[in-house]
Amino acid sequence: MPEAEPLYNLKAVIQQTGIPAASLRAWEKRYGVPAPVRKPNGHRVYPRSEVEKLLAVKRLMARGMTISQAVDQLGHAAEPPPQPPAGEVERLQQQLGAALAGLDTAQANAVIGHALDLLTVPQVALRLIKPLLPAVSPFGRSYLRTRLGALLVQASPRPDAPVALVMAPRPEDLRPLLAAVLLSRRDYRVIYVEGAEAPEGLRPDLTIDPRLWRGDVAPDQLFQ
Repeated sequence: MPEAEPLYNLKAVIQQTGIPAASLRAWEKRYGVPAPVRKPNGHRVYPRSEVEKLLAVKRLMARGMTISQAVDQLGHAAEPPPQPPAGEVERLQQQLGAALAGLDTAQANAVIGHALDLLTVPQVALRLIKPLLPAVSPFGRSYLRTRLGALLVQASPRPDAPVALVMAPRPEDLRPLLAAVLLSRRDYRVIYVEGAEAPEGLRPDLTIDPRLWRGDVAPDQLFQ
């Protein structure tokens, strides 16, 4: 069957890629990816090549790229996308803080999802999440811990990437997890350990342990 022949409807593409329909439509409009074929009834259908393209974009985004950077790297950007409007990051930060204060998981998910369409993973971690940590509620800490953990799992380091051990002796302190996410986007294979004891026999190339930090902040190089 020819590669360009439409094979999948929107539901099938969502199931195969895990990318929400709203994101697919926004990416199509802004960046020309994916490029569906329209049936006479107006419904979108997608060739296998477009599904593979979306999976490649998703892998690049998991490594810290924005959608626009991933599309550019694949050579399929229709035109340079606009930068986030002035004050947009601050607005998203306020919305996320309000959602966490209101115990609104759905709204928090929507805010972070929108932020990941505009910013890299490190930018979301540093510009959106980090400023909220000092005053976040127990519910907010639990939510952010889950979201940061998901970002860490989504990273795709090289097989020969150096190993970074990140210790979190106090799981309620999210700074080590934040550092782990940042390192995972800087070509490290991160081993994140909640607890006070490092794995026996491990010889990491880098160790991050808040018990060794001076004062109440992490090393500056991790938070730039």
